[in-house]
Amino acid sequence: MARLRAGVGVRVITPPVGVPLGGYAARVEPARGVHDDLHARAVVLEAGGERAALVSLELLYATRELVEEVRRVCEEEAGIPQDSVMVAAVHTHSGPSLVGFHSTPRQGYLEEYLRLLPGLVASAVIEATHRLVEVDVRYGRGRVDKWLVNRRKPGRGPLDPEVSALCLEHGGRALCTVVNFACHAVVLGHNNLLISADYPGYVSTTVERLLGGSCLFLNGACGDVNPLTPGTSLERVYDRSVGTFKHAEEMGAAIACEAVKSLLSSESSSVRGVWAARRRVELKIREFPRISEEELEATRRSFKDALAKGNWGEASKLRFRLAMMELVKRLEERCPDGVLRTEVQALRIGDAVVVGLPGEPFVEVGLRIKASSRAGLTMVAGYANDAIGYLPTDEAFEEGGYEVSLPVCIVERGAASRLVDEATRLVEELLAEG
Repeated sequence: MARLRAGVGVRVITPPVGVPLGGYAARVEPARGVHDDLHARAVVLEAGGERAALVSLELLYATRELVEEVRRVCEEEAGIPQDSVMVAAVHTHSGPSLVGFHSTPRQGYLEEYLRLLPGLVASAVIEATHRLVEVDVRYGRGRVDKWLVNRRKPGRGPLDPEVSALCLEHGGRALCTVVNFACHAVVLGHNNLLISADYPGYVSTTVERLLGGSCLFLNGACGDVNPLTPGTSLERVYDRSVGTFKHAEEMGAAIACEAVKSLLSSESSSVRGVWAARRRVELKIREFPRISEEELEATRRSFKDALAKGNWGEASKLRFRLAMMELVKRLEERCPDGVLRTEVQALRIGDAVVVGLPGEPFVEVGLRIKASSRAGLTMVAGYANDAIGYLPTDEAFEEGGYEVSLPVCIVERGAASRLVDEATRLVEELLAEG
């Protein structure tokens, strides 16, 4: 088989100031400015006539609608099969809302942005296909413990402190680095009104400064893991108002430096194959209360009135309620028969495997996939290819809490285990290739 070739492409995908921000349903005000740009970073891999693409988006989610359009364009214009395009979000809570709220001021800004976004992302992939060069590969594995806390079981719950890294080199220099780490991108809280990629942005920019080339960050299975930044109390781990840009930079730099250190202590090798596959999965959803159009419209009117009167406390409560109601309405539209259709994907590069999971899997999900994998390096990317809400463990369903409540968790118990099983089979299939 021919030697591996790779190319990279990058696009700025920063939305206009004034768009509604996503991630915190109680945050009322739109973006007031830009602290750091958001990017779509893509790497295209080719060997023996097979092509695959990996895309990292500095956004809250990679929605199904966005991914489907990106895949369609990549297949038509770059010859990359749709099964071989993986799109994962870093899950920053300081980027644009990707679903929108009908009552949000300047909603038109968001609608125009979402219309243009798929083309921007796909253009990064297309650019990468025009820049293919032969590459060698390094694999690295490090550890960062300091910045993590299991927010459901502070101080005692499971964590995944592993920093996984893969570097594609051309002529002895880094062309593209992929870094995988599992932690919610919520260093910056609901009180932040500046657009930012949060700590993942600093991971990428720090690696790029140290090694050169482009750096794609893949957030891991971190549905129940938060940053443990200075000032964070174990009694109030959900309170993210204490985070600062300095904390985000420090956390990102720590992860980046660990990734670089692990790569520099490893040897590069030639790779002669790239393989990709995805499997469609059907998950049963839980019963949920129906929302009438009259209820929804009444809440929208109340929200608008609170905004007009400057009653920010009431507006915050109503926006959270409105967010939950609109999630339910979208759920009704997507799953009229009570079945959620989504996917699991895997990409193999030499002895490394990247597993893409939809939604927000709990940390145990990623740990189980890694433990079962025979690959030399296994990365688990959450927030990949679809936004389906939290994927808790069966134990978490028994314990209750925010992450297992409707409508932020719509799947029935057992969904996470089902995805682990499907991912494990996919990895085994890819390792049997070549």
